[in-house]
Amino acid sequence: MRRFACATAIALGACGGESGGGVDAVVAVDTAPMAPDAGSAVGTLFINEVMTSNTTACPDPYGEYDDWVELYNASDAPIDLTGYTVTDDAGQPTKFTIGSGVVVPAHGYGILWCDDQISQGHDHIAFKLASGEAFVIYAPGGDMIDSVAFGTTATDVSFARLPDGTGEFASCALGTCGKTNGTTCAASVR
Repeated sequence: MRRFACATAIALGACGGESGGGVDAVVAVDTAPMAPDAGSAVGTLFINEVMTSNTTACPDPYGEYDDWVELYNASDAPIDLTGYTVTDDAGQPTKFTIGSGVVVPAHGYGILWCDDQISQGHDHIAFKLASGEAFVIYAPGGDMIDSVAFGTTATDVSFARLPDGTGEFASCALGTCGKTNGTTCAASVR
């Protein structure tokens, strides 16, 4: 089973961030299975950053520049996303179900690649994002975990929470995929 743990600049390569190089990335490693725990995810798992037009900001493990959503886990335990659903269409809450092996580490980040290339792994989602949409994540039982609606976004500019997990969303001139949304993000809140 594939699990995800924080590592430094291994699978994703440089992705920006405050230092301009390297990234606290999400890397697959083999570990024992973990059961999904939807109850603990409410109020601890957050949509933290969204990029709808990625051409140079953050490559996926295949070197492709896809749309992406960063999740932040504010809890002291990893959260297994097996069976969670995500959508960009409120009328279709079960548009895509996340498969086994996608885990957001405790106090860490996980990236979902919205590229319609599910053959590349369970962290690749079967739809792409577009400006003016929304992104919603639901627990396996159907409880909404978090949602964000975003307006028109420029290429390689993300929409990020300041501070991570709890803050308002703001434009981020340099996507920080897999890292804290610190000072690289603009102070202008939507």
